[in-house]
Amino acid sequence: MNELENIEIFGRRIFFLNPAFVIRKEIFTSLQDNEYEAYIIDTYHEAKNIMRHNPNSILFINVDAQIPMNAWYNFVRSFEKEDVLRSINIYIMSERIKQSDKLLFEAAPEVAGEIIAMDDTLENLTERFSKILTDLNAKGKRKYVRANLIQDTDSALFWNYGTKMHQLKLLDISSVGMSVRVPNQIGNIVAANTVLKDITIRLGTSQFVVEAVVFAVKNDADKIIWILLLLPNTANKIKNSIKNYIYEKNQDSILRSIDNDEPDNDDYTKLNYYNLATKKKVDNSPSENNLSKETPPYNL
Repeated sequence: MNELENIEIFGRRIFFLNPAFVIRKEIFTSLQDNEYEAYIIDTYHEAKNIMRHNPNSILFINVDAQIPMNAWYNFVRSFEKEDVLRSINIYIMSERIKQSDKLLFEAAPEVAGEIIAMDDTLENLTERFSKILTDLNAKGKRKYVRANLIQDTDSALFWNYGTKMHQLKLLDISSVGMSVRVPNQIGNIVAANTVLKDITIRLGTSQFVVEAVVFAVKNDADKIIWILLLLPNTANKIKNSIKNYIYEKNQDSILRSIDNDEPDNDDYTKLNYYNLATKKKVDNSPSENNLSKETPPYNL
C-alpha cells in the first residue's frame, strides 16, 4: 500500500505542539469525541523525532511560548532539510504574533496555510480546524480510532460461562468494539451474532460491565479470535472512558517510539532563516559574547 492509499484509508495523524489551554480543553477534546487520531507534543525537543516516525501528518504549532518567535521560525524552516519532514503539513497558531512575523510564517514554504488566530471565538476556531482536517482528509475512511493492546498488561475481558469466569486477552479496542483472543477449548462455544451478557472490561484501574454481540469468529492456528461489538445502548460514559484509555495508550506508544532517538537540542536562535527573511545583517565575527569556539555562526 502506497502513502496515498494509506492516507485514503487511515487518514492522517494530528499533532499539537506546545498547545494553548483552549486547544487542550476544547479543540483537542472535540477531536477525540469525533474519532480523530490526535496527539499532544509538549516540547519541540521531541517534535522532529515524532514527525520522522509519522510522515504525512498534520502539525499545529503554538509559537507564543517555549522559544522566541525567531527561533520558532527557524525551527519550521529547518524542516526543509529532510524529505520526511517536508511531508508534514504545518500550521501555525498564535494569539499575539506581530503582523510582520505573521507574513513571514505565511510566506514560508513549510507552512500550509494562514496563521490560526487563537484570539478568535471558539466557534470560529472550531470551524477553522474542521475545514483544515477535512481538506487534508485527516479522518480517511476509518470511522473509529483504536488502540493495539497486544502488549498491554493493564487490560482484560472477563466472561462468565457456566460456573466459571474466563479471563480473555484483549487484542485491540475502539469505542464501539474490540477483538479478544480465546482459548480453543471455549472458542467455539458461541457463534457469530450471539449476544454476550455481563462482560466485564478492565482498562487500567477502571472496570465496566457491558453487553456485546459476537460480530465474527476467526480461527487462527492455536487460537480463536472473537470480534465483539458493543450494543448500541452502551452508556456514553463507558464509551468516553474507553476513548480516554485509547488516547492514553496511543499517546504512550507515540512517545515510546522515540525512546532511542536523540532529543532535538538545537539552538534555533542561531539559525539564519529569520535574519535572512527580515533582511537583517548578521554579525558572523567570533566573540566571547555570542559565539563559542565549537559553534559555527548561524548555520542553515
